[in-house]
Amino acid sequence: MTRLVPVLTTAIPVHPSTVGSDIQRLAVEKHEFPAPTQPATAKVAFLWSHANGFHKEMLHPLMRRTLDQLRTLPRYNQTDFHFYAWDSRNHGDSARLNDGHVHIPTFGWIDNAMDTIQVIEEMELKENYDKLIGVGHSFGGSAMIIAEFLFPKTFDGLCIPEPVIAKVIAPHELRKQAPPIVGALKRRDTWKSRDACFKSLDGRPFWRDLHPEVLENYVNYGLYETSDGSVKLKCPKTEEHLVYMAGQFGSPVAYGSLRSLTIPVHIVHANKSTFTDPDTGADILAQSPMLTNAFVEGSHMVPGERNLDVLVPEIIGLTNRTMDFSGSRAKL
Repeated sequence: MTRLVPVLTTAIPVHPSTVGSDIQRLAVEKHEFPAPTQPATAKVAFLWSHANGFHKEMLHPLMRRTLDQLRTLPRYNQTDFHFYAWDSRNHGDSARLNDGHVHIPTFGWIDNAMDTIQVIEEMELKENYDKLIGVGHSFGGSAMIIAEFLFPKTFDGLCIPEPVIAKVIAPHELRKQAPPIVGALKRRDTWKSRDACFKSLDGRPFWRDLHPEVLENYVNYGLYETSDGSVKLKCPKTEEHLVYMAGQFGSPVAYGSLRSLTIPVHIVHANKSTFTDPDTGADILAQSPMLTNAFVEGSHMVPGERNLDVLVPEIIGLTNRTMDFSGSRAKL
């Protein structure tokens, strides 16, 4: 099964501090995995955040493999795990909820950080669980770092594969010429059918490196049916472009936020990444004694690539470290 079936799917308002709070909503799903030995003695929540241009279901294969590995460890035999995944307001099911008013010109990475906080508050992840662990990829991971900076000890631990973090603020004219930013507006977004979409992507550069389950979830859950019978990307390409451009400041803010960390954070770099230069790993690690890092085989899309299993030990290691960490928790 490529998609995990949630026990709850709901829509919540975006964070009240942000533009659009009067009309926009977020799609959130909950997955429950009871401890094999009952009664449970601990409850742990994981919050999963996706990359720009993608959606929550693309993380499901990694989520499932992480759970499978957790269930092999005797120390968690009496631990209930609940996984929460959500779509950024202009992505996936959230974009469909916000159809007709999805575009907020000022939307940026701090807005996504505040929406991360909103999911935690609305779903009561601090009140109802012994630990809260965040796993965020790229834009989603950078937003988690910013959220933790704004509200220290919101999370108990973070595992961030391929965050987009940079020390410098690039000139606007240079940034808008970057290949991913130019490519976002050129991306094909409409096909006659899901089958036609799959056939157009399968085997092509970038897409051929995705795990088959991830590509299947992209086609099945990243598209919606239009009134003329065709299928179209839920995330408008103009919104993907907007998020990329907002990284002009969001990425350096995430980098600067690392210095204030008071919880265990593990950053995973992909050795073929073109988004965060792996050579900056030492500089990133030096920002805080709470940071650890690792280097794995793959590109920026490693959470969705054929070798996505390489991330499971990294997430498990951060989980173990978080469970052993004795720092006091904050209440939002």
